[in-house]
Amino acid sequence: MLQVRHATLRSSGAILGTASGMATITVGIAASANASLVVPALFVRGVWWWTIGKLWYETGVLPRLLGLATMILAAIAFGAAIASAPMGMDTAILWTSERVILGLWTLAVAFALWRRR
Repeated sequence: MLQVRHATLRSSGAILGTASGMATITVGIAASANASLVVPALFVRGVWWWTIGKLWYETGVLPRLLGLATMILAAIAFGAAIASAPMGMDTAILWTSERVILGLWTLAVAFALWRRR
């Protein structure tokens, strides 16, 4: 559904959003079974969040505030992925926290889509 909304305004952003979303799903599923993939999954999620957050912020497909919040989450995901190894973060805690944030973000997107139907 988002692909259709994105493609009408910016086809390049729609393609990037779809590709990075598929990579996020693939690496996320693999990270659920292999803890060594948690950091790459966070990085890929950051790429996806940045791509769609920037698209929403610039085009208004969804509320611009949600786009800005999504870009902030992307920056946090990038920071966590980069800082996790030198700081010795526990990947289980990192992964659980990321899943909670993802769930809350998904609820915010669902609410935004419900309001724009």
